[in-house]
Amino acid sequence: MVWRWFHWPASMMAGHNFRAALRGGAWRIAVVGATLGAGQTLCFWESLHTLDTSIAILLFYTYPALTLALDRLIFKRPIRMRAALCVAIILLGAGLITLPGLRGGGLDPRGLAWILPSPIIYALYLAANSVLMRRHPPLIGAVFLYLGLIATFGGASLYLGLDTPHALGIWLLVLFIALGPGALTVTLFSYSVPRLGPVSYAVIANCELVTVILVGVLALGDRLTMERATGAGLILCGVLLQGFFRRPNPR
Repeated sequence: MVWRWFHWPASMMAGHNFRAALRGGAWRIAVVGATLGAGQTLCFWESLHTLDTSIAILLFYTYPALTLALDRLIFKRPIRMRAALCVAIILLGAGLITLPGLRGGGLDPRGLAWILPSPIIYALYLAANSVLMRRHPPLIGAVFLYLGLIATFGGASLYLGLDTPHALGIWLLVLFIALGPGALTVTLFSYSVPRLGPVSYAVIANCELVTVILVGVLALGDRLTMERATGAGLILCGVLLQGFFRRPNPR
C-alpha cells in the first residue's frame, strides 16, 4: 500500500474529486485491476517456478498480436497491414533476444498451463483500460487501478500469509521502488494507454525488452551477442514503424 503515499496525495493536490470519479464509473478500473490485472500478473510469475524464463518471456510477448486480434474482434477496427507487419517484426526480435535461453529450456506442462493464459488476459486488460481510463485523469486511473490490485493481492496475503522483510535496507528498497518506478510506471500507463490505444501501446511497450538488454550490458556485465543485438534492432524498427504510420486513436 506504499504507492498510496504518492498517488493519493498527488491526486488530491491536483484537485481531483474521488467521489465524483466513483460516480463517473472509476470503480470499473478497480474491478479490471482486481481481475484482469491481478490475473495476468499471477499467471506470469507462477509460470516462472517451473518454466524457463526465456520461454515465459517469449510466450508472454505474443500479447501484441493478440491485442491486434482483439482490437478487430471487440472494437471492429480493421487490421492494417502496417500494424500486422510491425507486430511480426517485434515478435521476431523478441524471439532472437530470448533464443539463447530457449536452447536449454524445458517445456514443463505446469508452467505452460500458467503462462498461456497470461498474454490473453493482458491483451484484454489493455483493451478494457484503453476505454475506461479515457474518462478520468491519469492519477485517478492509477489510484483506482492499484486499489483493485491491492484488493486481490492484499486479500490473498491476509488469507495465505505474507513474509515481511526484517532488515531496514530491504524496507527502504521497497519504499524506493513503490514511490519511484512503481508509482511512475502506473501513472504513465494510465496516461498513455487511453491516448495510444491498446495496439499502439502493446507495440511500444516492447521497448522494455531493449531496456533489459541495455541494463544487462551496461550495468551487469552481460555479453551483447549478435542475436540479442539483432533482436533489439528489430524491435526498435517495429516500434518506429508503428509510430510513423500510427493514426490518432479514435475517442
